[in-house]
Amino acid sequence: MSGKNRDTAAGPAQESEPGSGRLVGYARVPGDEADAPQRRLELLGDAGCARVYTDEAAGRDAARPGLRGCLESLRPGDTLVVAGLDQLGRTQRELIATVAEVRRRGAGLRSLREELDTASPGGDAIFRVFDGLAELGRAAISAGTSDGLAAARARGKRLGRPPALTQEQLREVRELLLRPENTVAGIARQLGVSRSTIYKYLPGFIDTEAPGRAATAHLAPYQARPGRRVLVIDDLADLRGPTAGTVELPLRLFWSMPDHRFDLDDRDMRLWYYQTVLREASRAEDLSTYLDAATLVSLWPDLYLPKGVRRAWQERHPSLHAEVSA
Repeated sequence: MSGKNRDTAAGPAQESEPGSGRLVGYARVPGDEADAPQRRLELLGDAGCARVYTDEAAGRDAARPGLRGCLESLRPGDTLVVAGLDQLGRTQRELIATVAEVRRRGAGLRSLREELDTASPGGDAIFRVFDGLAELGRAAISAGTSDGLAAARARGKRLGRPPALTQEQLREVRELLLRPENTVAGIARQLGVSRSTIYKYLPGFIDTEAPGRAATAHLAPYQARPGRRVLVIDDLADLRGPTAGTVELPLRLFWSMPDHRFDLDDRDMRLWYYQTVLREASRAEDLSTYLDAATLVSLWPDLYLPKGVRRAWQERHPSLHAEVSA
């Protein structure tokens, strides 16, 4: 049942008032319980859901195509119905990110076990509680990261990943770039690294040798959200953004919460960060500055993206579609 949605013959569907939006259900079904799928479907059907999306429960890092499809289907005024909040996330951060996505799409949330319903009087306070939890989580991450880095530095520990290119290799790259017959792509292949790695380590040198070169992107004929077309980078190698540490997004890309910082060392926050930039980017610099090509490819199958965004990027860059198929 993983990644599927089903129409249920729900008698109580009249709970949804005309014009008030649809009731859309989601269930994460344990694969080792034979009758669990039917029980979950009946429970959501009794709540008035005409459509229910499901995923089989799996490991923590497993993709959840059913949840992705469910979120992508939500329209303003719809209500997402679940048996319990644990259905929406296997970790607290994943739960908070999913609830934030529901709110961003203008939909409501109803959890049957906890008797939470954002459509009830004062229901918006539920979203504010999740906003507060997200704020506390980011503050704790920031404080813990700062304390850990300070302690590591005090011990004389070298922080960060080992460099992809040694000083000797960097000297070799500079010498090769001075020869007109060499290209960045050719040098990258020779050294067994990506083009983005060379741009990352020698940005000023390459800009001097190739003045005016800048990342380019185009607007695809699909919508990231109503009124905004999808912006796609022309060359994945131009995505040379950060791969670790804390990054703060500008207000034009992330405005839904006071804190615009994302800890890229946390996988759930990294997914949320990439989903946000891919949806909201309006200029090529947004993509080249904040996204990294290798990270994008590795995260692509697990990103919750509007159908227009996913289709536009996969049409331009077939390697992303191949990653999903694999």
